[in-house]
Amino acid sequence: MRAAPGTVAFWGNFGTLNLGNECTLAAAIANVHAQLPQARLLCVCCEPQDAAARHRIAAVAMSTPADAPGGGVRLLRMARRLRRELRDWRAALRVAANFDALLVTGTGILTDTGEGALGLPYQLFKWCLCTRLRGGRVLFVSVGAEAIRQPLTRFLLKRALRLAAYRSYRDGHSVARLRASGIATAGDAVVPDLAFSLPPQAVPAPRAAPAPVAVGLFNYRGRGQGGAADAAAYRGYVEMITALIAALLTQGHAVRVIIGDLAYDAAVLEDVRTRLAARGLVAGRGALEDAPAMSWEQLLTQLEGVDFVIASRFHNVLLALLLGKPVVSLSYEAKNDALMQQMGLGRFCQTLDTADLQRLLLQFRELQQDATALRATLAQRAAANRAQLQQQYEAIAALLSAR
Repeated sequence: MRAAPGTVAFWGNFGTLNLGNECTLAAAIANVHAQLPQARLLCVCCEPQDAAARHRIAAVAMSTPADAPGGGVRLLRMARRLRRELRDWRAALRVAANFDALLVTGTGILTDTGEGALGLPYQLFKWCLCTRLRGGRVLFVSVGAEAIRQPLTRFLLKRALRLAAYRSYRDGHSVARLRASGIATAGDAVVPDLAFSLPPQAVPAPRAAPAPVAVGLFNYRGRGQGGAADAAAYRGYVEMITALIAALLTQGHAVRVIIGDLAYDAAVLEDVRTRLAARGLVAGRGALEDAPAMSWEQLLTQLEGVDFVIASRFHNVLLALLLGKPVVSLSYEAKNDALMQQMGLGRFCQTLDTADLQRLLLQFRELQQDATALRATLAQRAAANRAQLQQQYEAIAALLSAR
């Protein structure tokens, strides 16, 4: 075995303007540094310039950019791809020689949604294998699993996970996803999402009624770009969110509109602004605010300024729960429901595909009525999650320090 680690690398989809991913990485960096203060820290990610600037650690790209789509004979394009992949494997082996451990750092990384098997699943397998070939350890730390559709994805994830010296998943939902895909999880731990290990925040006392509310936006159905059905569903989503905001304002609540992904949700915010303006509602005039957070720290500040949250993005929901804010979740994936159930708010969920405004308003009313008891439950469970994560960090530090 190696001696105490000189360099620990964090691997994941970071630097891509998803604030939930960034707060997960920030939590991991802070806690690993606290456990291993002498270790050098490195991030292997999709956009290293952004990640390095946000987190103030060295960062390298997990791959070179793909060729722009265009002309050329297919055989020539394949040859270019093969040449690029060979360069990437050599680069990964060279980088992996310089660190002692690769930590696959939280997030819902075990999926082929979006990029397919040859996107992040392939990159994950490559970096895990290169790390092992160079004598380093691989650890999967509170990772999440979502849809796994392609046989090649299952193959790549299964092999990557087998290369690990340690594996934990952020919820039982992820474990069930993996088992359904034929991936063994026996003996692996279930440890909460890493964002629960962010430094404790001072939470202001609840305001007098009517309390301020955050309403989170989401790039639902790819903002309707996938065809007529998606376009119709997205229009319905924008109308529902607009009507929700209008109803909250009518009831006297101040409303803070939030987003959680600058790359995908900013355009949704513009669409909602347009529909609100048609109702005569403009942010900055009265009780409506919608300036987007540019960092996870700013998002946390926005959430601190409200007493209730209605949101879809997983980490918008999680950060609100971490701060003791009762939440109604409008989920796009079952991970939200698993989180809400774990935190004692399982009855305050809807899915976006079947969301109903009147039911949502009734859930929000019940949320207000039960707020005192819910806040006590949230504080207790967030503290338990933090303690469980602390034990995990200590176990990881002991593993990496073993001779």
